[in-house]
Amino acid sequence: MTAARALRALAAIFCATLSMQAVQATLDHNALSEFVDGFMLARMEAEGVAGVTLAIVHDGDVILARGYGKSDVDRGLPVEPDTTLFRPGSISKTFVWTAVMQLLEQGRLDLDTDIRTWLPELALRLRHPEPITLSHLMAHTPGFEESVMGHLFTNAPEKVMPLAEYLARFQPAQVRPPGTVPAYSNFGTALAGLIVANVTGMPFEDYVERYLFEPLGMRSSTFREPWGPQRRDAIDPDLEARISRGYRRQDGAFLAGDFEFIGSIGPAGALSTTAQDMARWMLVHLQEGELDGMRILEADTARRMQQRHHGLDPELPGMAHGFIEGRVHGWRSIGHGGGTVHFLSDMQMFPELGFGVFISANTAGGQAVLRGFVRTLVERHFESGPDPIPRSPLADPDDDSGRYTGAYLASRYNHSTLERMLNFPILQVESVAPGRLAVSGFGATQRYHQVAADTFRDLETGTVLRFVADERGRSVRVLHSGVPVMVFDRVGPLGNPRVLLSVLAACLLVLLCVPVGAWLRRGDPPLQTDVERWSSGLAVGTAVAWLGFAAFLALGLMSLAGDLGNFFYAIPNGWIYTALAVGLIGAGLTVLSALLLIPVWGGGDWSLWRRLRHSGVVAACVVTLLLLREFNAIGFNLMP
Repeated sequence: MTAARALRALAAIFCATLSMQAVQATLDHNALSEFVDGFMLARMEAEGVAGVTLAIVHDGDVILARGYGKSDVDRGLPVEPDTTLFRPGSISKTFVWTAVMQLLEQGRLDLDTDIRTWLPELALRLRHPEPITLSHLMAHTPGFEESVMGHLFTNAPEKVMPLAEYLARFQPAQVRPPGTVPAYSNFGTALAGLIVANVTGMPFEDYVERYLFEPLGMRSSTFREPWGPQRRDAIDPDLEARISRGYRRQDGAFLAGDFEFIGSIGPAGALSTTAQDMARWMLVHLQEGELDGMRILEADTARRMQQRHHGLDPELPGMAHGFIEGRVHGWRSIGHGGGTVHFLSDMQMFPELGFGVFISANTAGGQAVLRGFVRTLVERHFESGPDPIPRSPLADPDDDSGRYTGAYLASRYNHSTLERMLNFPILQVESVAPGRLAVSGFGATQRYHQVAADTFRDLETGTVLRFVADERGRSVRVLHSGVPVMVFDRVGPLGNPRVLLSVLAACLLVLLCVPVGAWLRRGDPPLQTDVERWSSGLAVGTAVAWLGFAAFLALGLMSLAGDLGNFFYAIPNGWIYTALAVGLIGAGLTVLSALLLIPVWGGGDWSLWRRLRHSGVVAACVVTLLLLREFNAIGFNLMP
C-alpha cells in the first residue's frame, strides 16, 4: 500500500466520523417512498417484470415495505410484502455465516481450523496440501472451480439430495491453493452449512429455524421446499402456497417456470422469504445482533462479522465475514446479491448510515429493475460520503492507455468439465483515448476514465477498475469493485476461450469443404496408391465425424435455448451425449489420419500440392481435437 493510498484511507475514515450524524438527518422518508413507487412501476413496465418485493430500513425502523405487480399472473395474485415469499438465492449465504459466527462465539467452531475436522463423512478431493479453513470459505478462497450446469438447480423434487450426498457427488475440482485468489463458490458455502449441521447435530434447516428465524420473528421464511418423499420435513403447506411463481418474458407474455429446487445445496441458496422478514434480518445486523430485545449475536461478534475479512486492495471492496463489501456514493456497504433461474435479488446495508435495502424480482431479466436502484436511492437521499479513490478524471492521464487493452478471464471459471466451453466470463478492455477505456463484460459495455495511477472509474455508476502490473510493468490482472468475489486475469490468444472457439469454428469450416470436395470429385478419381486412397477416405471420414460432433452439439444447445433453466434441468441431453460419443470416434480417426501422413509423405502417386492439401486437412482435424480436449469435450466430462 503506497503512502498516498494510506493517507487517503485515513482521511476517508476521519471524514466519515465527522459527517455521519449530518448525513443521517437528511433522509426524508416520505420523499423516498414517493420516489420508490414511481421508480418501480415505471421500470417494471419498461422492462417486463411481473413482480417485485422490497423493504427499506433506516435508523432501526422499517420505513418502506412494498409489493409491486403479481406473484401469480394467471390467478391475478398481487405481491404482498408481508405474506408473499420470494426466492432470493445466494442471499441465503448470509444466514450460513451468521450461524457460523454464533457457533464461533460459543467456542464450537474456529475460523482457522482445517474444515475436514468437522466433515468426517465427506472425502474432499483436494489437490493442494494447504488445509481449507472456514476463513477461506468465508472469503471464497478455498480454490474450487466454478461448476453449476446440470446439477445446481433441479425442477424435479425426487432429484433433491440430502446435503452431504450432494456435496460428495458434485465436488468441483480444486484448481488453486486455498487463501490465494477469490472465486465465488456455492460449494464452499454449502460445506459451511454442513459443518453447522454436523457440529450442532441438527439439519441445517432446523438450526436456522430455531436460532435465527424464531428469535427474530421471521415467521414467513424457510429453507425447506416441497421435496419428494426422499427428504424429511418438507416445507409447510401454508408457506408453499404463498411462494411467488417465477417467470420469463417471451413474446410479450409472462411464462411461468417450474419450481426451482435448490435443496440439494440448500445453505447456498434455498431460502424463501418475504420483504418484511428480510427487513428484520437487515435490522438485526445493523443493530449489532439485537432486535426487539432478542439477541442472536453478541455485539462484539456482530461487529466482527461486519469487519473486512479479506481483500486484495485496501481501497477496493473485499469480503467481510460472509458479507460482500461495496461502495456506493462514497459509503461502505455490506450485503449480498442472489440469482436463481427466475429470481434476481439484492440486499445492501450501510452501517454508517443505519440504512438497508432488500429488493427481489420474480422474472428472469429482473436485473434491469435492480440495476442502479440502491445507488440511486443513496445518491438522492444522502449526501456524498468519503471515498478513498478519486471521483474526477485525471487532468493529465497516462498517454499509454493501450497497455491495459486485452482480454481478462474471471477466476470464477470451470476448468474440468464441458461447462468450460459454455461459460467463461471475460472482461474485454479497449483503449478509446488517453485515460479512457471501453470495457465489455456482464452483457454491457461501460466507459471508464482514469482517476489515479492504474485506476479507472465509470463516472455514471461509480464502478472502479484497478489494474495490477507484473514486475515488468505489464498489466496482468483487473480488480473490479463491483465483484470482489473474483478477479480477472489477463489471457493471451491461447488462453482466451473466445479466440479458441473462433479457431475451432475456422477448422470446422475447413473440414466442411472436405466432404463437399470429395462429392464434387467423385467421378474423377486421382491417380493414387492404396495407402493414399485409404488416407483420403479416412480424412473424409474424420472430417464428417467432427462435423457430426458440431451438429449434434449445436442441436443439443439449441434445444436448451429460450429458458435459462434448461441449462440446469436438461443438461446433458441426448443430443449432447451423442455429440460426445461421435467426438470420441473423431478423436480416434484423427490419430489414424495423422499416423498415415508418414507413408503418404514417404512416396506415392500424389502430387506435392495434393499432399500439402491432404496434410492441411489432417492438421485441421488435429487442431480440432486439441481444442476440444482443451474444452473437456473429448470423453464424457459432463459434471464433477
